[in-house]
Amino acid sequence: MIQRTHIDHLTEDLAQVFTGPGEANRLSRLERRIAHFRSTYWRQHLTTTHGIANDLLIAYQHQYRLSDRFTEILAEAADHNRLIQTQENQQISGALGVLTILGLPLGTALGVLQVLGDEDPWHLVTATSGALAATAALLTTRYGRLVLAALRGRPPGGRDQ
Repeated sequence: MIQRTHIDHLTEDLAQVFTGPGEANRLSRLERRIAHFRSTYWRQHLTTTHGIANDLLIAYQHQYRLSDRFTEILAEAADHNRLIQTQENQQISGALGVLTILGLPLGTALGVLQVLGDEDPWHLVTATSGALAATAALLTTRYGRLVLAALRGRPPGGRDQ
């Protein structure tokens, strides 16, 4: 009965993972609870000394489909984990893409001024303005739109699903 109650709670909590901000933290706590449940309540003694008790436990699990439900919980938690990791990786890639798109023109402009030894403030403003214009132009390209979409956490060319 303890196993069934815990599996019911895990199922309910798994359904709540994507119900607001902080999905990664909720999923992490859920995975810890699943690991604790598995190590504490989901043990089967497969030795002859626990034969009858083990047979009763297996019959109880079979009657309430606990093994199947627990397998589904593990699979769904793994799917959620993969989705969250993918989303976080896309956001990190988007942030790195923005840094690249912004940093490359700006770094090039400032590097050229430094090599030329130019310290005129107007040339610095012109170089910075040109770099920002180049960055804005790069953000309008397909790659720039993909980077911004990844940074927002949305699929490219579409809305959230």
